[in-house]
Amino acid sequence: MKLAVSLVMLVAAAAYAAPAPEPTGPHPRIVLDADLKAAWHAQAGLEHGPVIGSIKLCANARETHEHDAGVYRGSEWVKVLQACLVAWVATDHKEDATTAIRFMTALLDDQDKIGDGKGGDDIVRHDDGYPIRMVGPYTAIAYDWLHELLPPALRDRARSRWKSWLAWYRDKGYRNASPGTNYHAGYVFAASMMAVAQGGEAGGDGAKLWRDVVDTMWGRDMAVAFTDDGVLAGGDWPEGWQYGPLSVAELALGARALRGAGAKINSASWLDDLLKAHVYGLTPNDRVFPGGDTEEESSAYLAVSPLTLDAIALGDASPDDKRWARGELSRLQLVDVDWLLFDALAGVGDKPQLPPRASWPTWYVATAVRTIFARTTWNADAIWFVAKCAPTLDVDHRAADAGNFALSRGKDDVIVDPSPYGTQSTLTSNAPTIRSPQLPKNYQPGQAYWSTKTGFELLTQRASGVVAARCDYADQFKFQERASDIPEAVRDLVMIPSVDKKDAAVVVVDHADTGGDDRALYLRFRTPGTLVASGDNAGATVGSTKLTIQSVAHSSGSPKIAKTALKDCFGETVDRGNCDAARIPVTDYRLELAGPTPRAVHVIGATGANTAISAAPLSGTDWAGVQLGGMRDASVIWRTKGSGSITYTAPPGMHVVLDAPEKDGKATVTAKPAGNNCEVAITAGGEVRSLPVIVTLDATCKITPDLEVEAGSTAPALTKPSSSHVRSPRGGCCGAQGGPSSPTMAGAIALLWMWPRRRKRLKKR
Repeated sequence: MKLAVSLVMLVAAAAYAAPAPEPTGPHPRIVLDADLKAAWHAQAGLEHGPVIGSIKLCANARETHEHDAGVYRGSEWVKVLQACLVAWVATDHKEDATTAIRFMTALLDDQDKIGDGKGGDDIVRHDDGYPIRMVGPYTAIAYDWLHELLPPALRDRARSRWKSWLAWYRDKGYRNASPGTNYHAGYVFAASMMAVAQGGEAGGDGAKLWRDVVDTMWGRDMAVAFTDDGVLAGGDWPEGWQYGPLSVAELALGARALRGAGAKINSASWLDDLLKAHVYGLTPNDRVFPGGDTEEESSAYLAVSPLTLDAIALGDASPDDKRWARGELSRLQLVDVDWLLFDALAGVGDKPQLPPRASWPTWYVATAVRTIFARTTWNADAIWFVAKCAPTLDVDHRAADAGNFALSRGKDDVIVDPSPYGTQSTLTSNAPTIRSPQLPKNYQPGQAYWSTKTGFELLTQRASGVVAARCDYADQFKFQERASDIPEAVRDLVMIPSVDKKDAAVVVVDHADTGGDDRALYLRFRTPGTLVASGDNAGATVGSTKLTIQSVAHSSGSPKIAKTALKDCFGETVDRGNCDAARIPVTDYRLELAGPTPRAVHVIGATGANTAISAAPLSGTDWAGVQLGGMRDASVIWRTKGSGSITYTAPPGMHVVLDAPEKDGKATVTAKPAGNNCEVAITAGGEVRSLPVIVTLDATCKITPDLEVEAGSTAPALTKPSSSHVRSPRGGCCGAQGGPSSPTMAGAIALLWMWPRRRKRLKKR
């Protein structure tokens, strides 16, 4: 494995970091050229836009003292400095340059108020180095753009500050070599802008910084992050989209500036993924799936940040991607008054165009974070489905929630993940989890943070709109270097839409071998609706959508409907592993299943008020399943014992066979009438796509394969089962069947519970 990683790094380094000399030419060097200047001059005559906004903000900062306070580590001064730089380029007014120099000086020397002299060399040491993304890159851009207007002493002081800041961050800064984190993005952006700005003017220190930036930060770390196996593959931001927008904008501008200075930086493929991640990650109501920590308390989803699209439009993306990003900015009417430089750069280029969604596939896999986004159509009333199944990533702000999913019907978000900021509990999401006695008691029954084998075993969308995913999360209970003590843990998710693709049923099949009677499986489904119980089932109304949760079968326990009073998991009396807090009001459907072989099948419906979904168990000698009716006739089948060929009986309609035999991913399917049902036989090899087999059988049992549709991404390599033994069969529909048990861990846990540190940054206003 280490050899493979080394080879990837060598190949990436060779591709991205061909030797480039330190820039020594005239200023400006950072993106500012005649074309950009002409474009901003033209936009200065418009009534609205980031250039006009910059001119007005700079004038206000010059004429008042409203912006003299730095707010958070100079964030207010950064906002004004950006605005004044844009204003100066757009108008050539010297007073804008003078105002820019005033705020540049404040960032170099001050901390809280302009002129307090409390900043300087030590300013970046606050908050583990976070301020470097504030004070570093924008003073460097000002140094470059205003170079001839700056007093020599100020230029000297700027270079001295940069040397001190970078030396400290290189030695002690948080996440200084961890791509995919917001701290790293800010550090790389700062170092890149400084290296270009001071090129040829900082002696040996400057030359060393240039090589470090080009060869190490971009030629090694970022080059690997951009590969198909890298932490940024697929375009999603691993920490989630509270932290992603500014980070991707910084990386895009940094890459563009370095390429303009002669470095071989190729970010176009990543920016293409970023655009797709934006498009597919939007709910039908144009909100963003958070994917990680968020403090949003008004909705399960986030508002779209213009910075995400700015990154594509201002970066080295393809011409189409740039036009489409500008089209999205225009369609969503997005502006960002805090980061006017990014908005202004993004506003220069070809006429905006909307992405051609209607011609795109309807599913996408964000590969690094192992998240599938799927929808039935590109219409506003589509069904939208997301599911996660990722191993531990070396980033912050990610929950341990393999098997988590969410579901929307048009603008109605019916199953949501309301996890609060900083959650370390799986129970705040919709992911299944198991009580593992080898984890510290305060963190049971949550999943842990050391997995390497977790992932989807199957993942597909078919022409009918059916989505099938199998998440193997047994490795989520690995504890540091100790192997997982949970032999098997699998969740199957099958989303079956109606024929018109406006309604859907999600079949959730949970099965595990927990290794002990006292190791329960915990399930919950969380909704913003108010659930009302009806026996083992429950229902709610969410907007114009009828949500139903039907328990087809479960091996033990009784479902409960509950609400949490907690909004976060930081209370002194809260155990972190079983906290059930929610940042928005939700109702939970909860079920606890005793070990050692818990089984459960649920059908979650999202339909119009007058549409019903029926669900009933199916079973045979070596197979089981669930039969759906009402909205659509369908059967989902799985094996309970044995291997090889399988024969089962089910009514006509759509059939999804999760454990179908296969050879080279293909199978042969035959069927014949059996009373009112069809007797179906499946053998390995043939012409029908397996893993799973999805076919439609008419009233005469004639078979029509449901063809797989192309994904909007290169689908990731599917994981192999993480269990070291042959899986125990899923007895009946949910039968309790014995399986191998793990020895109980003796003695108390002596190791410390070293969860990844969670860092907040300035909240976007």
